[in-house]
Amino acid sequence: MKCIYWNTKGTSNLLSILDIIKQESPDILFLSETLEETLTANVEELNKMEYEHFSNPGCDRIVIIKKKDLELKLGRQSTYYSALKDDKAKVNIISVHFPSQMFNHIDGLKSFIRDFRNEIDAKIGSSLSENIMIIGDFNVNPFETPMIDFDGFSASNTINLKGEVSHLERKKALYYNPTWLLYRKNHFPGTKYFKRPSGSSFDILEHHFLDQVVLSFHMSKKLKFENIDVLEKTRGFSFFDTKKNKVTISDHLPLIYEFKLA
Repeated sequence: MKCIYWNTKGTSNLLSILDIIKQESPDILFLSETLEETLTANVEELNKMEYEHFSNPGCDRIVIIKKKDLELKLGRQSTYYSALKDDKAKVNIISVHFPSQMFNHIDGLKSFIRDFRNEIDAKIGSSLSENIMIIGDFNVNPFETPMIDFDGFSASNTINLKGEVSHLERKKALYYNPTWLLYRKNHFPGTKYFKRPSGSSFDILEHHFLDQVVLSFHMSKKLKFENIDVLEKTRGFSFFDTKKNKVTISDHLPLIYEFKLA
């Protein structure tokens, strides 16, 4: 299965979205900061490509396009995330668009992500027993405390992670974060660019992996194949200007995650 997430920054350029579909043939394309009307007004274009808009009332921050022959069930919907279930593959897929660090302190984001993790554990299932994939704009980096701390999301940088860890008398199941694999692309280490200073931290970073994928421990142990990448260009559009070291069209690059389960 191939999933793509792109925060379009409100682009009305439907052709760039269609070009992503034509080139990458994702099973599901998740879009943020995209008007649903942009898609519903161009149903015929999607139909020609055997894709359709998948309605998810209850979550305005995520718009979903999927292959017509892919059967999905609508799961829990929230202001900041949209949950789907693929019964055939037995995978829960959640797309997120979390609050921006430009307007929130890093400790506030950590509290928000901790509450999100607790809600997923309670309403969708345990990392130890369920196939769960979360993809989208977390608005923090993989190495920042909201993602890695025991009292944050608890996402590890290794696929050889423990099932759970203990702190004093409490235990917590871990998630695997394949987004760390993207740091090998040091010509452009990020999906999002913004200059410092920012509301996140006091450092020199300007390129960030705010768009991420995390997998439950149970799903990580079933992986037969995975590939994660950022999309810099399609046949008709350039999303990243290598000469100017600048993201174009949006301020985020599309994030691609493809996997097969044993």
